[in-house]
Amino acid sequence: MATEIGELKPVYLIYGTEERRLAQALDRLKRSLSDVADLDFNLVTLRGESTSADEIIAAANTMPFMSDRRLVIVRDFDRLSKAEIDRIVAYVKNPSPTTTLVLVGEKVDRRTALYAAVDASGVVAEYKAPKKSEYPQQVVEMFEARGRRIGRDAAEALVRAVGYDLSRLAMEVDKVVAYAGDERTLSSSQVEEVMSTTAETSVFEFLDGLGSRDCRIALERLNGLLDQGETIYSVHALAVRRIRDLLSTEALVRRGQSSPKAIAAVLRRLDWQVKDFPRQAHRFDRGELISALCAAARMEAEMKTSRDPRLAFERWIVSVCEA
Repeated sequence: MATEIGELKPVYLIYGTEERRLAQALDRLKRSLSDVADLDFNLVTLRGESTSADEIIAAANTMPFMSDRRLVIVRDFDRLSKAEIDRIVAYVKNPSPTTTLVLVGEKVDRRTALYAAVDASGVVAEYKAPKKSEYPQQVVEMFEARGRRIGRDAAEALVRAVGYDLSRLAMEVDKVVAYAGDERTLSSSQVEEVMSTTAETSVFEFLDGLGSRDCRIALERLNGLLDQGETIYSVHALAVRRIRDLLSTEALVRRGQSSPKAIAAVLRRLDWQVKDFPRQAHRFDRGELISALCAAARMEAEMKTSRDPRLAFERWIVSVCEA
């Protein structure tokens, strides 16, 4: 993180790949502004792919309504063209004193004029994803924030089950806490038991549809997941991980290690999570799985530059499911 969000500034540039940390930073800003701004009437949210510099600047220059300040948030600002961003730079150099403008994105080049301008007059903050080795401690802290204690082994089990995604981990922590009742200290076996009974069916149905090469099921479940609030990028990460898992499973089966216990040990998953992997791996040959991973790399690059990342992802799903 370049710096932490402290006293209110006219402009903030917050960026990074960890959506939960970005959301928490926005929440802190909103709480800080709530003392001087009625956000029911003084909050505007725009998106880089569907707005322009003129709209952003006009929103920022609008006077607050019966409040001292106004909050304007521009999500995915990095989808604006260079010409549009140059116009935002001009505003940042002379910002409205009654507006807090927050630019939220994924990647920012520190050599750009925008970075320098915001750094001079406001706050730049980067929110990176934790290192993989740090995720179990993040889980421990999530439980502590909810008044529960959990051992390192239990935290590691949860990370293995859910993956490296703080938002999904937070949701699963809430589920475990809800099922644990009044117990203050939770064991690894309790976490695994809850995970096996509360895992989101639609996520596993989507992955099973993909692994079974059932295009209709995969696309239907994808639509359901997005309707429930999942991001296209989190589902994409799970899908690519499933293809990698099936490639590893195919190699294990060829070596005669086809039991769920053996596969789970190698993939660092729980037994119940991998029980269908041999059946799904059997539907592909090794070359198809390798081709699917190569296509996934191209698809990921396309998703980052496309105005419709969902379409790029859906095309990849169809290519994986084709016989």
